[in-house]
Amino acid sequence: MKQIRLYGTNDLRLDDVPEPTAGPSDIVLSVALAGICGTDLGFLHQGYIGRPGGTVMPLGHELVGTIESVGINVRKLKPGQRVVVHPMKGRNYIGTGDVHHGGFADRVLVRDASLNDTVFPITDTLDSRRAVLTEPLAVGIHGLNLAKTTASDKVVVLGAGPIGLGVVASLKYRGVRDIAVVDVVDERLERARALGATATVNTAHQKPFAIISESFGTRKSKIYRETTADTSLVVDCAGYGPLLKEVIELCADDTRFVILATYKQEFSIDLATLMAKQLQLIGSISYPTEFAEALAMLEDPEFYIDPMISHCYPITQFAEAFEVAQNARESAKVLLEVQPSPS
Repeated sequence: MKQIRLYGTNDLRLDDVPEPTAGPSDIVLSVALAGICGTDLGFLHQGYIGRPGGTVMPLGHELVGTIESVGINVRKLKPGQRVVVHPMKGRNYIGTGDVHHGGFADRVLVRDASLNDTVFPITDTLDSRRAVLTEPLAVGIHGLNLAKTTASDKVVVLGAGPIGLGVVASLKYRGVRDIAVVDVVDERLERARALGATATVNTAHQKPFAIISESFGTRKSKIYRETTADTSLVVDCAGYGPLLKEVIELCADDTRFVILATYKQEFSIDLATLMAKQLQLIGSISYPTEFAEALAMLEDPEFYIDPMISHCYPITQFAEAFEVAQNARESAKVLLEVQPSPS
């Protein structure tokens, strides 16, 4: 079968590899669609984290497909079911460390297959192009849940890449009325507006404080007595230290900060400001319990997510797909469509 594997920095190849075989507690999934994640792009540019140079790694962890075979101990799952997969439950590290199994492939082994834990069935009416967004959507939902987000929150989203766009759509779905999105790419900010952002800031030529204050209003900081934007929640999907520091300065007292972005370099923040404003920093990673919630949202026709997807390529055009995925002006979520070869 065909599988995309990473040989080193900027070296992806579509290889012929052995077919997976389901063990007693496993399933084999025929992959329909898989999404390119920012993590995949990071691996492409920097190599796989924690692996010695030269280790060949399969990629792809956002996937939807159809069960092809099941192990003898698997219950409540059967061949022919359409499902999405939690790629890091049980013994799975699909596309995130498993040296044999990744989602950019005709088929993938899912270990410890368990209904609504590792594997989540989807309805016949749910389009695969929506279902494949379950994993990236769950990333943002986990952060919003940790922050105890409510409809009354005034939210600033830093970064309008796929994760940031999913956060905007999720906030809109929860009834949040005040959503400001900050980025440097006008095309991504346009997608954010389509998904529900009420204000956008392009920091290449606009000042966040002016626009966010105009949209949200202002209030006085209790200790510093300075005028701040009337914020209550900031969701960092950008991972850019200078921007985060600027927003810490302009935000209101008691604002919660959820860090979804991966910071690859250390930077300093003013802890005196953090204390004086009583700000909360909340780290968030993965989606330990949010897969079912994300899937339920995608099953709801009232949940609008269409602008999050920008391109879909056949897996044979993976090189072009990865190139487009790196172009922030042109793309948002880029998908690979798999046409499995015969078993």
